[in-house]
Amino acid sequence: MKARHVDTETVRLEALRQYQILDTEPEEAYDNLAQLAAFICGTPISLVNFIDENRQWFKAKVGLDVSEMPRSVGLSYLCQEQRNVVVVPDTLADEKLASNPVVSGYPYIRFYAGVPLITPMGDMLGTLCVIDQVPRQISQKQIEALVALSRLVIDQLELRRHEGLRESEERWQLALHGNNDGIWDWNLKTNEVFFSTQWKEMLGYKDHEVSNCCDEWTKRIHPDERDSVLQAFQDHFAKKTPFYVCEYRVQCQDGSYKWILDRGQALWDALGDVVRMVGSYTDITDRKQADEELKRQNMRSQLFAEITLKIRESLQIDEILKTSVTEVQKLLQADRVLIFRLDTDGSGTVVQEAVLPGWPVILGENIFDPCFKEEYLERYRQGRVSAIEDIEAAHIQPCHRKFLQQFAVRANLVVPILIRDGIWGLLLAHQCAAPRQWNNFETELLQQLGNQIGIALSQAQLLEKETQQTQELARSNAELEQFAYIASHDLQEPLRMVTSYLQLLERRYKNQLDANADQFITYAVDGARRMQTLINDLLNYSRVSTRGQPFMLVDCNVVLKQAIANLQLAIADSRAVVTYDTLPQVMADATQLTQVLQNLIANAIKFCQNQQPRIHIGLGTGDWGLGDKGAGEAGGREQGAGSRGQGEEEIGKKGERGDFSSSPLHPSSRSLASSSSPVPSPQSPVPIPQSPIPTQNEYLFWVRDNGIGLESQYAERIFIIFQRLHGRDKYPGTGIGLAICKKIIERHSGRIWVESKPGQGSTFYFTIPDRAGKQW
Repeated sequence: MKARHVDTETVRLEALRQYQILDTEPEEAYDNLAQLAAFICGTPISLVNFIDENRQWFKAKVGLDVSEMPRSVGLSYLCQEQRNVVVVPDTLADEKLASNPVVSGYPYIRFYAGVPLITPMGDMLGTLCVIDQVPRQISQKQIEALVALSRLVIDQLELRRHEGLRESEERWQLALHGNNDGIWDWNLKTNEVFFSTQWKEMLGYKDHEVSNCCDEWTKRIHPDERDSVLQAFQDHFAKKTPFYVCEYRVQCQDGSYKWILDRGQALWDALGDVVRMVGSYTDITDRKQADEELKRQNMRSQLFAEITLKIRESLQIDEILKTSVTEVQKLLQADRVLIFRLDTDGSGTVVQEAVLPGWPVILGENIFDPCFKEEYLERYRQGRVSAIEDIEAAHIQPCHRKFLQQFAVRANLVVPILIRDGIWGLLLAHQCAAPRQWNNFETELLQQLGNQIGIALSQAQLLEKETQQTQELARSNAELEQFAYIASHDLQEPLRMVTSYLQLLERRYKNQLDANADQFITYAVDGARRMQTLINDLLNYSRVSTRGQPFMLVDCNVVLKQAIANLQLAIADSRAVVTYDTLPQVMADATQLTQVLQNLIANAIKFCQNQQPRIHIGLGTGDWGLGDKGAGEAGGREQGAGSRGQGEEEIGKKGERGDFSSSPLHPSSRSLASSSSPVPSPQSPVPIPQSPIPTQNEYLFWVRDNGIGLESQYAERIFIIFQRLHGRDKYPGTGIGLAICKKIIERHSGRIWVESKPGQGSTFYFTIPDRAGKQW
């Protein structure tokens, strides 16, 4: 088995060498195919990759910095093993793939889709693949488009090989001075030419139908090439070329023309005069036709790529359809191309049309084909393609022939336009002037374009739906803000009046009525105050997004100082100890950031039962682990309720996690104490959290307390508006504070969450993107 594998690999490598593609300069055709593959699949990276003996070499690449990689790394081996399309939605879901160097390192592949490049002889040369750095899925139609593009890569290779073979053949034939396909021998002294039997049979002549006169040969050369052929003879006679070699058309006995490769060698006498010339004919008609067809296919492939890009560049449905019919009509040189939007009953409307002058225009017409029954519609739903070369000779129902004749149709080609496994309509090409034979390339091409139109329509519909939803959300938000404003404005004044009169009633008649009356008045006053607080909190919540200030460079130390100042009474009453790290500058709304810190510190004070609250505001970044960023045993500052602060800076001490005072990213923490603040403490009162770890481009803030904590199942619920875990009689509040924090952080493109255990305190984390453009 091993020897067989080696032999197979040897054959494969030899086939690759024959295409002479390795280490060649970039070519536009391959680059366009790679760009189109990335565009269709929506990936940042795509490759046309050839697998050499010890390396993978990229003929075309999008989104990649290297031109080759070792064969031992990468995922192309999957296509080579399976010889089929390979789609890996998430490489990390496979333990073996997760350890591949291109997954764990550059280019960090998370999604891979590859199609093997297999030659007509069955040799697998490489892959056409698309890559992304995030997990994703692609549709079946995108896979089919990727397979179609891989065929176009093979077409390009075949064109290269064909041209190489022709050059090689010419060199070989010239070395042999001709071959025996059809021999001629020209005596220039007598101007007579000997034509071999093979020469005559090649052109369909019998021996007696061709004379030996040189003029007999000359008059059979196609007029378009005659001058160039005679000039080639003169150049050889003048010894400007070592051999006579020319390709031209020669008229056959039936009047048709064949392409021949004509080669010859002149003989000179002692005086330098040409006395004789011997040569041979090779029939190259098939090769010429193949070359021309390959060139046409290459041109069509290029046009297909251009059309697909034009179709996919627009997400406007009308523009997509208009571009489609115009470009397809040019590509196929059809008399009419149209898009027919189907209704459920089989009728429909011509929504776009490109038609040559002189033929009926049917744009906008509502059409119903009486022969177009449900079974035909179902076949199109399943991807059926219909091709009629001549409606007069086709085996179709008379009613269908009559239906087509009213639009002057002689031949037609029909492919379905499918979206999300349903049929949207039909893409049709009509030939009106004469019958037409639709070849496989044209049929496949129209089918692929129909698929691309379907994909583009699906995307356009999704965009339209998303736009409508966005507009609806904006309208809903505007209504919510208006409602909040009206509610607060209209309710505040009567509520203030109710509260004032209740408070007046309480002051004037307290202890003058019975105990029940005093209790009722207290309940009413408390309810009115809570209603006023609730209205204000609702108003603040609704205005987070709509009334926020523009983001500016904000010093978070100043923000924290303001938040603590706003809470001075609560800190003093609870004898809370507040410590903090030195904080960075961020792009933020200073007022809203103050509100977040104030709410989190206030919550920490409120939910600390039967003990002195101890709160720490810490920081971790994506560049350093949290163990290096917390205050730890060094660098912390205290804002407490025990004595007066001195407003001075204190050098951090060297603790278990290192000497933070010497780090340029972690200077000694700064005291926020004022003349009425307690003395700073040299140590942080809480341990440093060891998780989570932020990304490279964000700051991670955390507020830790020694409060009552909470069960993990409530960690998300507490950020929902009005969600409370305790009764108001035990812990006051409206249940909106954390919801406001969440909304503010999300406005700053950050995240907020909590980690907690009952009786062990809580740590609230939130992130702010690092947009300040500098280290701190």
